[in-house]
This record gives sequence, structure tokens and C-alpha cells, in this order.
Amino acid sequence: MSVSLFCENLGAFPADRTKALDARLRAEGLSGLEALYVLVWPDYEPPNPPRPQDNRAAFDAYRQASGVPLWAWFNARADQAADAAAIATLEPELDPAGWKLDIEGEWTKGAKLSTLIAGAKATGKPLSASLAAITASHAEYDYRGLDNADIEVDWQAYFDSLEGPDPAPAVAELYQSRFVLAGWEYRHRLGSVYGWGKVISTNVPRARFDSYKRPGSSDASFEVGARQWGATVVDRTLRRDGVEVGLLMGRARYDKIRGTLDVTRGAPGKHSLDEWTKIATSSRFPKSRKHPISIYLASKNVSNNVIVTIARGAA
Repeated sequence: MSVSLFCENLGAFPADRTKALDARLRAEGLSGLEALYVLVWPDYEPPNPPRPQDNRAAFDAYRQASGVPLWAWFNARADQAADAAAIATLEPELDPAGWKLDIEGEWTKGAKLSTLIAGAKATGKPLSASLAAITASHAEYDYRGLDNADIEVDWQAYFDSLEGPDPAPAVAELYQSRFVLAGWEYRHRLGSVYGWGKVISTNVPRARFDSYKRPGSSDASFEVGARQWGATVVDRTLRRDGVEVGLLMGRARYDKIRGTLDVTRGAPGKHSLDEWTKIATSSRFPKSRKHPISIYLASKNVSNNVIVTIARGAA
């Protein structure tokens, strides 16, 4: 089990607190802080704090004082070439332990992330992507591109702010799609081989699925139910001519999934510690050998008790 924290403003979460929190987690038999994701891009000019440029200026001193791995939290934009260039510039300046690519917004719809991914991969550092929308099945991100680049997917469950679902459905959609759209890509197992394919129709009661492992053919179908748009998955079993041939899956590999719990907008005060334990526990998913969890945001408004409780629940 591991826990990571998003930090928008290093000034609001001092290094000595981070160091003490890491020591407390380890003393309680947990893994300590895996990472602190520090917002470093793009710049914001006053009077609109926080300022990522201030975080960059404090980055190295904070790393030395806290003893915790600092990742560069990078808010991606539509101009992927410009973002890739920014990453190339920031990499030697910061030398982070890894890069957290925060990918969200209207620009992502249908956009392939190859340019951004290539720029981040060129650093040679570990990468993970932070995504958010209502559910993974409703969000048109380039999941296949992220998966092919071996990038972990971190799903943001902003349940208290009403910007997203509870952790259980938020994370579940990554490994087991319960809702599909025609033309969208999903992972699958065909025989004993895992890969990607596309839902090519959602005509009730059976949707048709085309595996990229068998290009040019309609490989299989699975059972669906009607809804206002798209289709609800009734049975994920893929069949061809009535014979079971595989399984419809989700949009990320089991070993590349983690969840993010939102503790902003007064969320810590809305739940008791027992309730936070249940919330964190609900973010787990079957077949995972680990249950990594991230917390958004590390600030003076969230207590160490809440962070430790979430870490225990995820474990």
C-alpha cells in the first residue's frame, strides 16, 4: 500500500509537517509517503495564488528538508508541443522523482496524447496520469495511448464537490466498464490474450465488439441494456456464434490503477474518521495486489489524522 499527496502550494504544507507525516505512517506499519505531487506548471501571475513558479523555486530545499520524493505535477494544455517543451525545460531544473500529468478539460475530447506522452517519456522518469470526469466510461481520454506507454491512471473521485462520483464507481469503471459508447475503445481479454478493441454498435440486447487483435472482423458481442445514450453492460462475457471467447474489461490495466480522494471544499469536516476509513476502503478493487491511493489536496485544512486514516483504509 502507498499513499501520495497532491500539493498545490508548498507554503501551505511545510516540509517539517511532511517529514513528520511520513514518519508517522511508517511507525504505524504503513509505507510512508510514496510521493508529494507538487504543482509546477503552468505559471499563474498574482493576484491568483498559488503560484507554481514559487513551488519551483522552493522545490529542491523542500525535498531536502522533507526527505520525501517530490514529483512534478504538470497541468497539461491543448498545445501538447508547448507542454512537451516545458517538460524538457523543467526536467533539469527540478530533477523530480517523477511526473504527474494532470489531463482534463474540453481539449482532451478525442485528442491523442502521443506528443505529450513522448515529451514526458523522454525524461526517463516514472509517469502517472491524473484524470477526472463523471466516470471513466463517460470520459473521452486517450486511455489506449496511456496504457501503451505504460502510464498509471489516477482517477479523481471528487464526490464531496459533486464534480465526480464516489470512489467505488470512479475506480470500478477503470477495470470493469458498466457503460459503453459505440466507437469508443475498451480493454478486453480474447482467449488468454489481453488487448484493446472498439465497441462498434450498441444495439440492444447485444453490442458488437471489434478486437484490434483481429483487425477487420467483428470479433464478438456482449449483452447490453438500453439507456438514454450509450448502453449499460449487462454481461461482460464476449461471445462469438454463441460461444464464450473472452471478456470485456475496462480502460486501464489492473496494475496501473489508483484513485484520488478529494479532501477540499470542507470535505474533512463532512466525515468522521470512521467514515473516511469506509470511503478509502471503497476505493479498492478486485484482483489488485496493492491499493495505492492519492489525496487531493495536501493543505493546512486537512489534518494528518484524516490522511493517516485514509491510508489505513486503502491498506
